[in-house]
Amino acid sequence: MDAIKISQEELEIVLYRHEQWTRGDYEGVRADLSGLDLSCLDLSDVRLSGANLTFTRLCNADLTGADLSRASLIGADFSQAKLIEVDFYGANLYRALFTDADLTGAKLGGAKLTRASFAGANLTRVDLTDAILTHADLTDVMRTGGARYGSGASHPALAQDKEKNRIYCR
Repeated sequence: MDAIKISQEELEIVLYRHEQWTRGDYEGVRADLSGLDLSCLDLSDVRLSGANLTFTRLCNADLTGADLSRASLIGADFSQAKLIEVDFYGANLYRALFTDADLTGAKLGGAKLTRASFAGANLTRVDLTDAILTHADLTDVMRTGGARYGSGASHPALAQDKEKNRIYCR
């Protein structure tokens, strides 16, 4: 079954109502964009903290500077998305796809990334402090410029196989 595509204008209405909800306004409604196709839309600087984006398609979308902290992003597809400086703090990203996505400077601290796939993603300066990376696929990721994994120089659950250019979780 294909995901329903919504327009930028329809999205703006959902974002406005969600913003009201985050401020405690009685007319506000938590954003529920689950299962929708938001591919190729401009979502830069949106505030969707706590929103439901379960199984949402965000392929090739621009989310630069977006706040997706504590959002439900289970099975979301961020393939080839621009995720520069996105705040994913505490988000549930179980089985999310980040194939060839640019996550430069993203904040993934405390995020649940179990079985997420970062194959070919750019993880330059990404903060993974206290993130749960159980069975995450970090094949062929780019990670330069001091990615943070906690108090040490590297996360103890990560290992690098230099011969195969792979980073993986144990």
